[in-house]
Amino acid sequence: MKEPCIHWSSGSVCSRAVNSAIRLLFCLALGLSYAPALLAQPQPAAGDVPQEFQVKAAYIYNFLSFTEWSNTPETVLDFCLYGPDPFGTVLDAALADKSIGGRSLNMRRVNTVEQLADCHIVFISSDVSSNLSRVLDALGERNVLTIADSEGATADGVIFNMTTEADHISFAVNLRAAHQRGLTISYRLLRLAAEVVN
Repeated sequence: MKEPCIHWSSGSVCSRAVNSAIRLLFCLALGLSYAPALLAQPQPAAGDVPQEFQVKAAYIYNFLSFTEWSNTPETVLDFCLYGPDPFGTVLDAALADKSIGGRSLNMRRVNTVEQLADCHIVFISSDVSSNLSRVLDALGERNVLTIADSEGATADGVIFNMTTEADHISFAVNLRAAHQRGLTISYRLLRLAAEVVN
């Protein structure tokens, strides 16, 4: 089967190379070694998924890797994607067979706030950002890592928010919200953030 590639006017880059490059940049920036275990991600079936969301899937993996759930006794972390899914199979591939702090991940897609009750990680799709306050109210102060890609989401209480300007993706962190939820974010990740809300 031919490896899916991303095409630009200047050339083509295949998804495996994109994922490896992204993880290399994270490793170098965080002062980590270029560890094969970190980079050995399953090749995503990119299909029609924009490159933006392939990159965001890699960001999400790193957000999880540098977050500690100290007050969560469960051995499985439920990752819930709330709202329309912009990732296709890319996010599933990025997180498949991964262990976060010794815990395995279970991917779920949900369409109602009520279905978020047992989630440890919630990605709020930008298409349902108008429902953000209701989502956060429903989660309360439980040990839930929240991630979004909507303007102003960290100011509203989301822990990680990704923004895209031109061809550049950056992220902000609401450290106060993380502490309120009993989550610890590595300083090595915090120093890469475009903004940290204390």
